Amino acid sequence: MTTRPTRPARPAALPPLTDDPDEAREHLAAHGVARLTGALPEPALSELRGAVLSAALHDPPPADRAQGVASQRVWALFAQGEGFLRLAEHPVALDLIASILGPSPLLSNLSANITHPGTGAMTPHFDQDWAERPWPHALAAHAIWMLDDFTEENGATLVVPGSHLAPEPPPDAHLVPATGPAGTALLLDARVWHGTGRNASADDSRIGVLAYYCRSYVRPQNNFALMLFEHLQKMSPARRELLGL
Repeated sequence: MTTRPTRPARPAALPPLTDDPDEAREHLAAHGVARLTGALPEPALSELRGAVLSAALHDPPPADRAQGVASQRVWALFAQGEGFLRLAEHPVALDLIASILGPSPLLSNLSANITHPGTGAMTPHFDQDWAERPWPHALAAHAIWMLDDFTEENGATLVVPGSHLAPEPPPDAHLVPATGPAGTALLLDARVWHGTGRNASADDSRIGVLAYYCRSYVRPQNNFALMLFEHLQKMSPARRELLGL
């Protein structure tokens, strides 16, 4: 007679921040979560922060922000400037993503999340619940770029380390904030239970850029051949491969 796996009695510990890609790779495999510090220098952070805020002017602000229930999402960043495409091509992040998705992962989506003061916590979720279980391996993964400091107070992404190996959603009480300084890359196996935290600060908005990748045989969320048609002839072979072209 087989017994059903039980939920862990205590939350798993979040692996520590690291500036070592090899250690981050170990964290990602064991915990489904890794935080690689120093991945982006300050000049790049300032450029990307300004570009996100500029792009956000063309998207409607969160309608219910006063009630603290909505972040501001900025979509299709791959069409908002070369800096975002270079970010999606970051070689160290791509190597870490490939360590769990296999060779030649594809970019599926590229967006930003601006978590304003008063924003409520997102409903926790998996990022590959579009696929039927069982999930023997990750079909997708995120590189979440912290353009500002991610703190518990300003709504750092909440994660349950180790939940990529769980048979069902873990208790929300096991969610812990994946904090980090600006320039950190938060790598996340798509099977990890997670969600944006509540921004309880008085005036501290924070920006994260979400590069979502999938395995080479999974259909990306965006049709890049259509959305970037006028740029196709100028793309490098490596970029065309990343976009599934």
